[in-house]
Amino acid sequence: MIESRTHQNLSPLLNAQSVAIVGISELPRFGGVVYDNLRALGYAGRVFGVNPKYRELFGMPCYPLLLDLPERPDLAILALPNSRLLAGLRDAAEMGIPAAVIFANAHSEPRDGEPLLQEQLREIAAASGMVVCGPNCMGFHAFAGRLPVSGYPVTPLPAGNVTFITHSGSQFDALWQNRRGIRFNYLVSAGNELVTTLADYMCFALEQPTTRVIGLFMETVRDPKTFVAALETAAKRDIPVVALKVGQSSRGAELAQAHSGALAGKDAAYDALFKYYGVRRVKSPDEMLDTLEVFANGMRTPTKFISSLHDSGGERGLLVDLADREGVSFAPINRATTQRLSEILEPGLAPVNPVDAWGTGNEYDKIYGECLLALDADPSTGLNVFAVDLYGSDGANLGYPDIAEAILPQLTKPLVFMTNLAASADEAQTSRLRALGVPVLMGAENGVRAIKHLVEYSEFARRRAANDARQRTNDERRTAQDTIKSADDVSRPAVRRLPSFVDEYASAEILRAFGVLFPPSAVTDSLEETLRAGERIGYPVALKTAAGALHKSDKGGVKLNLGDPSALADAYAELDAAFGTRVLVQEMIPRGVEMILGIVNDPHFGPMLAVGLGGIFVEVFKDSCLLMLPTTRADVRDALAHLRGAALLQGARGGAAVNIEAIVDAAMALSDFALAYRHAIAAVDVNPLIALPDRAVAVDAMIVTRGKDDQR
Repeated sequence: MIESRTHQNLSPLLNAQSVAIVGISELPRFGGVVYDNLRALGYAGRVFGVNPKYRELFGMPCYPLLLDLPERPDLAILALPNSRLLAGLRDAAEMGIPAAVIFANAHSEPRDGEPLLQEQLREIAAASGMVVCGPNCMGFHAFAGRLPVSGYPVTPLPAGNVTFITHSGSQFDALWQNRRGIRFNYLVSAGNELVTTLADYMCFALEQPTTRVIGLFMETVRDPKTFVAALETAAKRDIPVVALKVGQSSRGAELAQAHSGALAGKDAAYDALFKYYGVRRVKSPDEMLDTLEVFANGMRTPTKFISSLHDSGGERGLLVDLADREGVSFAPINRATTQRLSEILEPGLAPVNPVDAWGTGNEYDKIYGECLLALDADPSTGLNVFAVDLYGSDGANLGYPDIAEAILPQLTKPLVFMTNLAASADEAQTSRLRALGVPVLMGAENGVRAIKHLVEYSEFARRRAANDARQRTNDERRTAQDTIKSADDVSRPAVRRLPSFVDEYASAEILRAFGVLFPPSAVTDSLEETLRAGERIGYPVALKTAAGALHKSDKGGVKLNLGDPSALADAYAELDAAFGTRVLVQEMIPRGVEMILGIVNDPHFGPMLAVGLGGIFVEVFKDSCLLMLPTTRADVRDALAHLRGAALLQGARGGAAVNIEAIVDAAMALSDFALAYRHAIAAVDVNPLIALPDRAVAVDAMIVTRGKDDQR
């Protein structure tokens, strides 16, 4: 079972064995269509009609009220206007009906002393423990149980293995009417989520043996704890989640005090969350369909590389360009594969991957089939891509489906077809390929993205399985390490006792205790103390105001490369005049690559680690990555490698390569701090972290704590 305090049992809703249509009516009115859909799809459960206007309808008795029914149904379908919703839901609660659907938007104008209609409905549902689809929704189609709950005509369709949950009613209608053979076990229009959320539907879908992939069209997450629990379960059970997230989440005002909050961006938390749990984030409904299709087929790739076969040199070039842009890699085929291709191809065609195999057209079917088998046999190939245009005008002249059918039993790796232009794809050919179990990706751009999702998710699943195996092996050792760490934590500073703003020196001392490397420093409050600190630390030094100014360098509060007592005294005088007597004297660190490490404590999903290029231009370039915590050294290395300025770390333009592992050390130390005090901190900045060939030294830090009421 999925672990979550708020996880609801949705069986009475989505697997209802009996339903009552409150507001049933004659066709073609809404309540009549609800009944007609149930009849058309062959719903086998008992159906009750409720409407005081009728004594009988559709050959069955019609009852004035829910309370008049001879038995309690599982589901009350409220096909009612807003004015009658309150009475209808109250009757359902009084009767003990465990589930309801509300189609109307439940809008009401504010009135003094009276809660809004939606709040009244929520209170009734919550008090009775009722699960509710809606309000302001299109209902749902439980094709697995032949249970369509909608006031718009539904075409009978076979049940499939895709669950799709959407905040958009239009996407609900569009998805089930797709013409590419994607079939659903459950299709849900969640609406305004009165008490039952997208996360609850996910939990239900993950418990169904028919679910192979979950698609989400989402605006927000109203139940973060259950949502994260569902993502964790999906990852454990190897059920891909594909999300189209629209809109942007807002940050708390306290995050603006730290560079890391601004650096993260309004939507970066979702990117970090999705990456952590292997969620594939798509950009459009068309990309959603392509991606759902490959996952609905149960495909996984054994390697991250693809091999592709083409009948056009120009379209091969198009795929190469798109793959390069999306980070999809072609298999580096070995010598044996190259030799085999050279034997198959006509003269003048290069035996390379990707392969343009079109020559004279003679024996094209044999050539294409043998090329595919040669590419498939190469150990580096993870996915076979047959990228051709399935023209209707070709008819039987070019039998690409025939080729696929002939070689499928011999392939050891998955096969997908990809049309370059979706609008020209022949439906007869695409349908035949799909009947063979071969996905057909519609259009080069969406197709390449779907391929990327398949390859990257397969990599995620392999890595997750390997980590789980290691975790089981190391349970005993990890328990001992956790005990040691807990004992060590006793000596660390208690962040909960700090004020809402912690100055640089105090922040550095706290983070130093967790393993972040800082230079020798001293806080002073007079010229004499400052000069003594300079002698003790050793010149050159840096001098900073310790008056609590945010973003000190922007305001002239930082003086660098002070090489002797005279320069230090002059700098002190300037800072004293501008900010006051309190200053921080610090060893001057040599010039290196300036990085930023930070913590963004997302109000919904918890602490996240920001890794990026730092210094004074951090918010200008915004070259950063956000990682969910806990993270791993491998993930931090990967984040560093994918920065736009990653070449700087390798010694670009004659510079020395920096110590990557030292940056990773600092990141992991900061992560330990964030996890230990996740309830106390709002944000953390280590900026800049100076990366050098032998070390990585933090020369500035700031911890922003939560208010006392938020530290529980």
